[in-house]
Amino acid sequence: SAARRAGRRSPLSLLRDTNRPVDQPHRYRRWPAIAVAVGGILAATAAASQGQAVSAESAVGLFFASGASSLAGLLASLWLWLSSRPTMAPVRTLSGLARRNLGFAPARAFSIAAIVATATFLVVAVSSFAQHVPTDLTDRAGPTGGWTEIVTFGDATGVDPTDPAVRSTLGLSSAQENLVASCDITRIRTSGSDDAACTNLYATLRPTVLGVSTSFVARGGFTFVNHAPLAPFPDAGEVRTPWHLLEASRPADEPIPAILDQATAQWGLKLGGIGSRFQLDDDSGSTVMLEIVGLLEPGILQGFVIVGERDFEQMFAERSGYGMAMVDATGVPPDQRHNVPAALAAAWADAGPTVTSTARRLASIQAVQNTFLSGFQALGALGLLLGTAGVAAVQAQGTLERVGQFAVLRAIGFTLARVRLMLVLETLSMVSTGLAVGAAAACLAVMPAIKSGQAQLPLIWIALVAGGSLVMALVASTAAASQHIIPVRPRAE
Repeated sequence: SAARRAGRRSPLSLLRDTNRPVDQPHRYRRWPAIAVAVGGILAATAAASQGQAVSAESAVGLFFASGASSLAGLLASLWLWLSSRPTMAPVRTLSGLARRNLGFAPARAFSIAAIVATATFLVVAVSSFAQHVPTDLTDRAGPTGGWTEIVTFGDATGVDPTDPAVRSTLGLSSAQENLVASCDITRIRTSGSDDAACTNLYATLRPTVLGVSTSFVARGGFTFVNHAPLAPFPDAGEVRTPWHLLEASRPADEPIPAILDQATAQWGLKLGGIGSRFQLDDDSGSTVMLEIVGLLEPGILQGFVIVGERDFEQMFAERSGYGMAMVDATGVPPDQRHNVPAALAAAWADAGPTVTSTARRLASIQAVQNTFLSGFQALGALGLLLGTAGVAAVQAQGTLERVGQFAVLRAIGFTLARVRLMLVLETLSMVSTGLAVGAAAACLAVMPAIKSGQAQLPLIWIALVAGGSLVMALVASTAAASQHIIPVRPRAE
């Protein structure tokens, strides 16, 4: 009979909905969720640990694999926590009651946390790859190679201001001569072709080739993502760097060794990795074969194909003089460094020089990537805030379904304010859990890039987005817990 069927149902089921039984999450099959939780976290950890030991192309795939695995594993763990059998021990705090209520409707609570976690993952992961100019421009392993100024010439020049005899004939003041003499200057030959950096919106068919001298090779600098094997030096006490690959002896029919910025090789010219061969035209129109022997981390040399000066002179035999110079002004006293650009411009006045600080060039290169990232960052943050605001609709539906439960709470002495506070705590706990899950998954996915210095966590931006999401959740849950929905205890006459 109906009475016997009703007697077999729990009081909460009868209070909540007489036609539909309450969720029984502890009866759900838990093994698939356990497998996803354990497998996802292990797979994410394994993918993240291999992120620095693979090529750039594979690192992108590992990033997505690690991110998807970590997000799935953490969300599965969250589901296991929500769907665990609620304890029947007495609850002594309002927050404990809010936690227990989540267990009686795990699907709704999980949907809120999953939406917030996914949006948070995208915001944090994208924001982590924003690039910044390093504070120490003198670090030779950094993106500037320790150089402080770049001088480009309108007309190729053979003037060498590092030669004291030449410097004395340039018409410089004594102060300017001292400044130039204190700088470490290396002149570079240039082919004067197209710029293959990311600042060029068009496809480059003839990238600019730089011919670096022996002094540039000996100085070294910059950081290599990957390079061909190094042959040992005859002198065991001499340090060999990947730059020496440009001066390695080889048969005449072998391709010319070249070093490129990784972004230029991968995206600007679409050439591939170490060992990839490509062709360029020399001054006579003949085709010259080159082979990539080194890939640099993103820096001020983006957009150039770098070869040894001897190979450059063979490719462009008709070009004389130098089209660029790299300047290291760290030897100049700090209070006088602002006068270095003017002194350099005066030294090469006849060549139409343009002096640019390496910090400015690096910022202009990074601005392209940061602009794209800022767009996705803003859209992701807006989506997260709007998604959090959509929690109001979910909570309003849940509030309507729990009218009977609220009536019981009001009948046993709960004030309207405490009932509303309980609903707010339920929403805030799920939104904050989703924020934590998404941020943790993103941190695990970008950990290889953080260790290699290619990314850094935007802690201030994460705090602002998380704070805004919690405020939106607070407003949404307060609106959902309207006193027009929760039953009001009749007043005694």
